[in-house]
Amino acid sequence: MRWPILLLGLLIAMAAVATIVVGLGEPPGARGLDNPQFATLLDGDPGAARHERILPLGWLLGVLIMAFAAALLAWGYRRRGRLGRVGWVVLAVFIVQVVFFSAALIAYASSLGDPSPNLWWALPEATAWLVYLFWPSQFGFLILYVVTFDRWFWTPDDEARFAAILRREGGAGEP
Repeated sequence: MRWPILLLGLLIAMAAVATIVVGLGEPPGARGLDNPQFATLLDGDPGAARHERILPLGWLLGVLIMAFAAALLAWGYRRRGRLGRVGWVVLAVFIVQVVFFSAALIAYASSLGDPSPNLWWALPEATAWLVYLFWPSQFGFLILYVVTFDRWFWTPDDEARFAAILRREGGAGEP
């Protein structure tokens, strides 16, 4: 696989989605509606009309950003042009993130126009998906990095080569 081409393609796709969002323009009422009691206060509308055309693009942009982050991590894990088993872990964490993010957006879309949203542990359902599931899923990549650091990123061979460079260049000795 040509990783730089994949990464460039993801960047171009992210830029295209962002350009489309900006090109759509601002929907009516996006900056608030006049409050009948207080002239300096703006009210928000239920939101369904404001968000119906932008939610799919927001979902797509979010998935592209997650794919870009996963692809960058996977690119760093390559050895001799191959990912090996760690590639499956990166893919699994990416899929989990996409599922949780999608569930949060679906919950948000279904709550638009609902004056009494479903609460999960004191938070609206969409926020709960993000706080309790999506954000902690990011630790999958962190744990993978920590567990595999000495095998993939700073191997004993790397350490030996670094020590040789220090000795050759008159460095401080052992790293």
